[in-house]
Amino acid sequence: MKVARAFLFTLLTAAAMTAGCATASPDPLATPNQLTFDVTILKGEKVPFRTQAWLQPGKIILFPDGTLLADFGPSVNTRVRPGVARVLYQRQVVEMWDVAQKLGFADPALANYSANPYLVEAQPNEIVYVMTFAQNNDRWTFVNRFEGTGEPDPASEVWVKIMTQAAFATDLVVDADLPIRYDFGPDPYAWFKPPVK
Repeated sequence: MKVARAFLFTLLTAAAMTAGCATASPDPLATPNQLTFDVTILKGEKVPFRTQAWLQPGKIILFPDGTLLADFGPSVNTRVRPGVARVLYQRQVVEMWDVAQKLGFADPALANYSANPYLVEAQPNEIVYVMTFAQNNDRWTFVNRFEGTGEPDPASEVWVKIMTQAAFATDLVVDADLPIRYDFGPDPYAWFKPPVK
């Protein structure tokens, strides 16, 4: 009797473990839990001044929890770790993943760059978009280059615009590089100067 009970207990335990391990196949349309988006905009030294935020040197990183890091300026490169700009809601992260899928960036097989993205540099007359995506343990990169006076491919342009807008990046004004001049009014030392003859 004890042997029969032990056998029955073992059989039931094995059946329960088998049932517990069986999981449904993953939904290919479901949004992955661990998503990371990384965009770096590199600008060559001879590229003329352009005001659009998505054509300025910058780096934007979006983490799975919605934390978005961003930094813009001439000193930004692929190795910069920006500060926190804002935190997105999870629905916003999901919406961005949906856009990445529609643009063709969600498929690792379509990635066009297999080397280390931190080593990418812009030639003097070009702008480079380095777009890295991570899903769980997979990581893939797209590197798209274009003339500094030209326009990027439509898919890259849309994605980088979305990332810069998510980072609250603003366009520059045309005279942003001009020195700031202040008018302090009349000469405060005029009283001490001799009269003009």
